[in-house]
Amino acid sequence: MSSTNGRDISQAALATAEAAASRPSPADKFNIDRGGPAKRAVKLLALQQRFQKLNEYCDEAAAEIRASLGRSAR
Repeated sequence: MSSTNGRDISQAALATAEAAASRPSPADKFNIDRGGPAKRAVKLLALQQRFQKLNEYCDEAAAEIRASLGRSAR
């Protein structure tokens, strides 16, 4: 019976050690990447400009389609 209890304890200890290893340490939680927000801001600005150009292109294409439909209806 003591060997069974020993196995249960060792398995529980192993599970606890694995869980502790998978969690970040308190120091890692507060280790802030100071360059991260600036990099994300640059990426977001580039995406905003790209979407603005895409939106302008779609507006022009829609206007051309409306104009062509207006010509063909006459």
